[in-house]
Amino acid sequence: MSMPHLVEKAATATTHDHRQEHGGQWYQSSMLESKWMQHAGGRGVWQSELESRIGTDENKLFFKLHTEQAESQQAEYEAQVLYSRMISDFWDIQGGVAYQQEDQTSAQQWRGVVGLHGLAPYFFETEAYLSLAEDQQVQLSLDTERDFLLTQKLILAPYLQAKLVLSDESAQAQKTGLNQLQTGLQMRYEISKKVMPFVDVAYGYHKGLAQTAQQDATESEQGWQYGAGLRLKF
Repeated sequence: MSMPHLVEKAATATTHDHRQEHGGQWYQSSMLESKWMQHAGGRGVWQSELESRIGTDENKLFFKLHTEQAESQQAEYEAQVLYSRMISDFWDIQGGVAYQQEDQTSAQQWRGVVGLHGLAPYFFETEAYLSLAEDQQVQLSLDTERDFLLTQKLILAPYLQAKLVLSDESAQAQKTGLNQLQTGLQMRYEISKKVMPFVDVAYGYHKGLAQTAQQDATESEQGWQYGAGLRLKF
């Protein structure tokens, strides 16, 4: 083989696109979880979470929707769009925007969000976010969960969800400090990798609203919750 052909073959080999073999392929996945939670005082709440992601291992877009409706109350919901960039084998840094409508005040709000998504030590799947909005609203949130396989199909998942309000000068201000906390155990059964019914037992705490010119302060609420639901992956 002549020297020019050898040079051309070597150049082709060195410029081969290996992204398909090393995390460059595109993929999409979604998870929908809906559950009915009964509070110790008898109040029931319907909660749904939808999360969809699309992109590569290194760069992804996350779409998240949370809805919650208590009995005899209007539904509240929160939608997020986040860009996610891998910064290590186990962590992504994320940033984007969130839109929220609350049930108690019907207030609508846009927030900027930045945070981390990944696996903490001992394989706790973790999301930690800082959110900023007008009227000096600054919040920190943490959501972490760990799966323990009791059998190939039966899974026990302890979880923790917390929200810390650092400041809030809005007309519908929340009390500062640890404002919300929910910790519990979810037991789910994998009928398949796509269909997973579960039962849920949790302890919840909500600090309530602060006194402002447009609203009265509310008392904190806490107590046990229990319920059941269904998780779908597609």
